[in-house]
Amino acid sequence: MENDTVAYPSSLASTPPRHLDLARTLMQEIVNGRPRIGELLPTEAELCEQWSLSRYAVRQAIQKLSDLGMVSRQAGVGTRVIADRPRERYMQVMDSPADLVGYAKGTTLRTTSCTRIRADAEQAVLLRSDVGAEWLHIAGVRYGADAEREPIALVDIYVSHAFSQLPELGEVLSVPVYTMIERQYGIKVTRVEQEFQGVLINEAQAGRLHVEDNAAGLRIVRTYFLRDQVIAVTTGVHPASRFSYSMTYQLTQDVR
Repeated sequence: MENDTVAYPSSLASTPPRHLDLARTLMQEIVNGRPRIGELLPTEAELCEQWSLSRYAVRQAIQKLSDLGMVSRQAGVGTRVIADRPRERYMQVMDSPADLVGYAKGTTLRTTSCTRIRADAEQAVLLRSDVGAEWLHIAGVRYGADAEREPIALVDIYVSHAFSQLPELGEVLSVPVYTMIERQYGIKVTRVEQEFQGVLINEAQAGRLHVEDNAAGLRIVRTYFLRDQVIAVTTGVHPASRFSYSMTYQLTQDVR
């Protein structure tokens, strides 16, 4: 399984490039478990030597991680990892999946693999399931209207075993998988939760998306429910330069 990617807060955008590089790298290493929660970062002196940066510059980068709640600094001890994710995160819970159909229109998902898996510990958290639970895993690359151009997302789809017999699956998917589930099993998705995460696109993902390693991206996690049961989860990693997400809220005024 590929290393996870780290949330990329907008607060880093104005940081000078070398400081940004160090902060991003440290964040990614923490997300990947190097070092783990409770362990210490390399010392300021070690980072200065490794990155050819001044002590002030290194302290600026570490301060960014501290501001995001990922590390804690203690004089005479060092900088300790206290969280493997920045605390800045935006989540929206949707009442209906109807608006999601528009996302799939005009795009094509080319599948690269379709396998049955048993959820490991990390996947179980994502899927809100027990470790060892069986899921159908579909991986693919999403393209826009012109499939010969650059891809717009790397997609992973997980379908609960109970809803995984989907005869419409093929090398190219033009309708959402949750729609296939509804048609096949005569059900209606009752709730969708969406989570938006700023990420750095890792090396393996960058090659497939035709972007530079550590390029800014957006990861969208959608969890589909039948009442309180998770029936499917999708994740999509989008290069920031090729994707935007717009939402409109219609507000009702109380006219007296």
